Amino acid sequence: MSASAGRLAGRVCVVTGAARGIGAAIAARFAAEGGRIAALDASAQRLDAAVTAFAAAGAEVRGYAIDVGRRGDVHDGFARIEADFGTPVSVLVNNAVWARFQSLAEIDEATVDRMFAVGLDGLVWTLQAAVPQMRRAGGGAVVNLSSVSAVQSVPSSIAYAALKAGVLGLTRAAAVELSPDRIRVNAVLPGMIGTQASMAQFDDATIAERRARMPLERFGEPEEIAAVCAFLASDDAAYVHGASLVADGGWTVAAI
Repeated sequence: MSASAGRLAGRVCVVTGAARGIGAAIAARFAAEGGRIAALDASAQRLDAAVTAFAAAGAEVRGYAIDVGRRGDVHDGFARIEADFGTPVSVLVNNAVWARFQSLAEIDEATVDRMFAVGLDGLVWTLQAAVPQMRRAGGGAVVNLSSVSAVQSVPSSIAYAALKAGVLGLTRAAAVELSPDRIRVNAVLPGMIGTQASMAQFDDATIAERRARMPLERFGEPEEIAAVCAFLASDDAAYVHGASLVADGGWTVAAI
């Protein structure tokens, strides 16, 4: 597929947490669909490497080292994005997350504060900054990354489950509020995805046990989640609004 013929041709697409894992896969897929990519990440070092790789693959991409948990930095960053690309943002993917899996007894204030600053506060700040630009663009699409942990939890995921359930509530509320602006808002709930960061959270025994319980007998790939996000961001999903789309290989419907 040529970029000019893609479903996101010419659209400025912001992807948070874009330097690795699912975020990097989303940025690459959106670029292949013709999107003009604003890649956001808190790590300038990881972001530089990712942007170099995207550009080498022919993507139109700019990197912005931004901590989405800081409202002022987000608003300043979105102003730079519009100035740099010469057109307002029309697609936003909220993928950035900072997570630690801890039992109730282990949870500490600093961990919870950081998790919610990035994974929930950050969605509020990016929406707040993106929506005025989307209005000027005549509409837009927002895709928020939640998790199957929002609806079916496992041990040591109390804070994470609460965070990702909050993403679903925010998605539904934003869909209602932004409907008059022709801004669609949807969520994706990935299951176990085989990224380096997610695998690092579990020991080998836990990984093997969970893989054995998967109906498709494997973890998902970041590119498979990117494909779902590309659909929701495109006009192919023009009548999908306020939805929560599960992409988990059957994990939540299996008897586990």
